[in-house]
Amino acid sequence: MTPTLVLTRPEAQSREIAATLDRSVPVIISPVMQIVAAGRAPEIANFAGVVLTSANALVHAPDLQGKPAYCVGERTARAARDAGAEVRLVARDADDLVARVEGDGPLLHLRGEHARGSIAERLNSAGIVTEYFVIYRQEALPLSAEAKAAIEGTSRVVLPLYSPRTARLLGERIGQPGPAVQPIAMSEAVARAWRATTGTEAEVVPEPSGEAMLKAIGVALNA
Repeated sequence: MTPTLVLTRPEAQSREIAATLDRSVPVIISPVMQIVAAGRAPEIANFAGVVLTSANALVHAPDLQGKPAYCVGERTARAARDAGAEVRLVARDADDLVARVEGDGPLLHLRGEHARGSIAERLNSAGIVTEYFVIYRQEALPLSAEAKAAIEGTSRVVLPLYSPRTARLLGERIGQPGPAVQPIAMSEAVARAWRATTGTEAEVVPEPSGEAMLKAIGVALNA
């Protein structure tokens, strides 16, 4: 029997994932966060480029037409190109980005209220003048009764976990994961957050990318 896929990313991202799957796969979408603007968009004319670590930043970003952009992940890079930015770098993760950014800056990191990696601080330490601006907030949402019942139940469930905060929020909203739940974490940091809140382990994909997550989801659904 095909397991149920429970998606807890923000609505748009969850629907993108679901759209890549066979329609016969049962899917429950229950975001534990929603993305909202943190306020007015910043002025970026005086910055030599922007750092983008999530496609969520592009939803509320100022005009990026022709602006050099240093991105984490292909999805973020695609969104940046769609917004007219000139993508100079597509990094694997925050560490990869910090190691590979070149130039003098100043750069502006457009980020969410909850962010990891201390990118601006680390780039400044490397001699590249960088500021950050919180352009969106990740507001917590309750887990739906359907998703909660699936995760706590006895049937097979595939549960992708894309960020430490998502893993933590999800763990706080359930009692105990059912015996047939298969959590798939995007990184060891995500797995640690899940372990800390549930006391259970999660599979960690080989690299922290959307492509690796989709591959692992596909393998789990067909196991």
